[in-house]
Amino acid sequence: MQPSSNLPAPLARSTLLKMGARIGVIIALSTLFSYLHMLHTLRAEVLERMQQHVVKRGESEQAIFLQAEDNHALFKKTLAERVRELQQHEEEVSARFDKLFVRRPDGTVRSPPGTTDGTRRVQAFIPAKVSLDIGFRTRFLAVYDVLSWYAPAFHVRFSTTYVTLPEGAIAGFWPTLPTWVQDLPPDFSVASYEDFPLALPENNPQRRTAWTGIFKEVVSNFWLTSVTTPVDLDGRHIASVGHDVLLDELMTRTIDEHLPGAYNLLFRDDGQLIAHPELKLEGTTSAYDILSNTRQPEAAARLLGSAAKAAHLRAIFERVKNRQPGQTLLELPEYGEYVAVTQLRGPGWNLATVLPEHVVSQPALLAARYVLLLGILSLLLELVIMYQVLRQQITQPLHAFIQATDKVAAGDFQVELDTARRDELGQLAQAFRLMADEVQRREVALRQANEGLEQRVEERTRELKDVHLQLVQTARRAGMAEIATNVLHNVGNVLNSVYTSAQMAKERVGE
Repeated sequence: MQPSSNLPAPLARSTLLKMGARIGVIIALSTLFSYLHMLHTLRAEVLERMQQHVVKRGESEQAIFLQAEDNHALFKKTLAERVRELQQHEEEVSARFDKLFVRRPDGTVRSPPGTTDGTRRVQAFIPAKVSLDIGFRTRFLAVYDVLSWYAPAFHVRFSTTYVTLPEGAIAGFWPTLPTWVQDLPPDFSVASYEDFPLALPENNPQRRTAWTGIFKEVVSNFWLTSVTTPVDLDGRHIASVGHDVLLDELMTRTIDEHLPGAYNLLFRDDGQLIAHPELKLEGTTSAYDILSNTRQPEAAARLLGSAAKAAHLRAIFERVKNRQPGQTLLELPEYGEYVAVTQLRGPGWNLATVLPEHVVSQPALLAARYVLLLGILSLLLELVIMYQVLRQQITQPLHAFIQATDKVAAGDFQVELDTARRDELGQLAQAFRLMADEVQRREVALRQANEGLEQRVEERTRELKDVHLQLVQTARRAGMAEIATNVLHNVGNVLNSVYTSAQMAKERVGE
């Protein structure tokens, strides 16, 4: 019989492979469920963070706009009161007006350059075509007075505070550009600015505060947005108070202060792009020269250099425009993006944070990879431990059993097994040992029985040989007797024939 001691190793390997495969499936499923759970959790956390971020940013950015409207409400009330006061002192008004403002050779009326300090005082410009009647003088001087009272305080948050009159005159406080009035061309017209028509009764029947888009101020070449509030007195439009807000800081914050992996946009409902990470305000950037005169996202996309970006911007604008009231979180599945949006109170601009979906899924995928890697390493470690355990606790005892079986099969019943173990293999070893002892006992008994049987067979064989010899002798004697009988019978027959023939011959002779 060939020994089969090499069988446990394949059995152990097969067991390990099966167990490894099952554990591997469990690890794969647990990794998948972990990924889905982490993806769901991370998505919820990131989207919640997006919404909180855009809401807080909106509250922060709109603070200056709300303050501007509060300033205008106070300024509007004070200006109306100051006009009524000056209407009671027309002679004083004319004297002060002629003292504060002078007519230039070009026909315009301006603040005299040698008697004012533009860093501390209000500057004024009146086109040549304006009639300087007492009503206009009263309103303009009231504007000058109220600006002198409030504008220096407003300058803490606002680069300029100015007032325009329907006739086209303007007065303002702009310390950063103290010579702005002196630099204006004679044909300068405030009507060319977007905020001027916004305050006219025919364009603003509700007489509300209105905000412009972005524009470049012709004197300073700064990019600004303006807010204007119409001031009416006795049902007549007498002036419009305004603030200019420099866009540099706002756009820098919009572009630079974003969530990891996300970017911010600032745009109006009509599609005018205010801020985009791929457009920078640098002096007289031609990109914004175009943007300030267009409401089409395609124009902005041309500046960004791609038709695909035009479609992308259009999708964002349309999605934001058509969102439900109060909805702050939007999805763009065709671009794999999430958009959190809030509307800035005041100008009504939309501040949007755009986050690609892969920014959400990538951490979950990375975490799942770590889980999978740790699972594989754990699986390998478990397999090594299991191999050692199987080898020591299962394979070696089974190998000993197989060797013991081979020895018993060869007739050697002196086998050594670990019968001290208190497990199933220990019980099996004890049972195998008892079986071997019983087989040995039966083998001895059978051998003894076989030896006695052989002896009896030999004795019986001898007896049978003796009987056979006697029978042979008897048969021989019987055969000889039979032969003699036959001879005698034949001889008798011959003698009878001779006797009969003799009798017949005798009878014949007697006759």
